[in-house]
Amino acid sequence: MMKTKIKKLKKSLMMVILCVMAVTLLSACGDEKTEAASVDLQALLDEMKTTDSALPKMSTVTESSENAEATFAILADFDYSKVDKFIYSYSDTGSPEEIAVVHVADKAAVGDLMKSLQAHIDSRLGTFRQYNPDKAAVVEGAVLTYSDKYVLLAITPTSGAMQDIFKKKIG
Repeated sequence: MMKTKIKKLKKSLMMVILCVMAVTLLSACGDEKTEAASVDLQALLDEMKTTDSALPKMSTVTESSENAEATFAILADFDYSKVDKFIYSYSDTGSPEEIAVVHVADKAAVGDLMKSLQAHIDSRLGTFRQYNPDKAAVVEGAVLTYSDKYVLLAITPTSGAMQDIFKKKIG
């Protein structure tokens, strides 16, 4: 009789321990998402720009800039209401260099955003092949990738190094 009670007690204790472990693991996952959502996009962009000392003078727009939605529309034909925050830096000289990091409100929107950004890359490639073939190689080396709710577009000679920084900072 006593052995049965001890077995039941051990079984109950094991269930409590398993529940505590599950809650701990789930809360750890939540902390990662909170941390990812608080990425400082300006600091990320600044660090990515250090990979190329020859970048031209660039203008930068964020979701809090004047005319942010209109400028974002130049980058992507995408429902702006699905964008949580973004940073977009583009060449002032007309050269192909562009860097954008976009955080969408819902992960389900990442695919549509990436399709739109790929169309942007394809359009830029067509333009540079026709009007400035020497610069088309920069667009051909573009990087388009994502992690969680973040999407990176990098059109620079050092796009791969920028992708490495993005992956290190975002995941």
